[in-house]
Amino acid sequence: MRSRRTFRWPLAVTAALASAVADAQSPPGDDARGAWMLGLGAQVDEDDADSVLGTVYVGVGRRTWLTFAAGRSSSPADRADIEADTLLVGVDHRFDVVGFTLEAERWGDEGVLETMDLEGSVYFERERWRIGVGYESRDIEVPFTLTGPLGGTLSRTAEVSAESFSVAARVGVGEAWNLYFGLAEHDYERDLRVLPRIQSLSLLSTSTLTLANSFIDHERSFAVERELGPTTLNVRVATDRSAIDDSKLETIEANVLFPVGARVDLEVTVGRGRSDFFDAGVFGGLTLLLYGR
Repeated sequence: MRSRRTFRWPLAVTAALASAVADAQSPPGDDARGAWMLGLGAQVDEDDADSVLGTVYVGVGRRTWLTFAAGRSSSPADRADIEADTLLVGVDHRFDVVGFTLEAERWGDEGVLETMDLEGSVYFERERWRIGVGYESRDIEVPFTLTGPLGGTLSRTAEVSAESFSVAARVGVGEAWNLYFGLAEHDYERDLRVLPRIQSLSLLSTSTLTLANSFIDHERSFAVERELGPTTLNVRVATDRSAIDDSKLETIEANVLFPVGARVDLEVTVGRGRSDFFDAGVFGGLTLLLYGR
């Protein structure tokens, strides 16, 4: 349930925002005012799921960033059979050592599944480490149709609320290494297995492209990052547990971020996911990043 968007780019956000500030002529390097980043990304997997996402980060204060994102993801007919749109707005503000984030996201396919997420976090950051704790509230709507004894149909909507708590940490090791740790626990107010059509929607969790909006019970992740001059390499492993059928999804992915222009970066992602109930699948994607003042 954690807001990882339609897909995530763990390198792109941190590296590109830092570059947007550091490469600017003025004001000083720790001033975000006037800096911006545009990210355009796409992913596909071998099960014909696909996703596109555009994100804009804008510095509006010395240490304040606004985020706007829009995208679309789809899962094929033999899985969840859904084409979902996402809209997101967020803010990230840092004081000195302490900062906070707020995000609101609307995701879904009208008539199939819709969710509204509100998330906030507080983080503590120094040069060599960062740790953050987050809380998320989620409202889920699953429309369905009932057939009466005389053949008539009635349209109804099942509504479920949920909340989650998360912890994320980064630790710098040496001059060029970073370690990332993450965990999240999700709690739903109702037993999801009794909801209409929920079994078909549970197949969202088999695609890494729609995992962020799947019905997850808990998440665990670990990543290792290495800076190689202007290039950054990140390898991430994650384990997620379904809140519907208790199935486990394991993913491993590698990301390489490198410059292709004065203020343009490219991130290449490849990965593989494996579920208790489905064969392993391969996915890949590209993210183009443009930044400056």
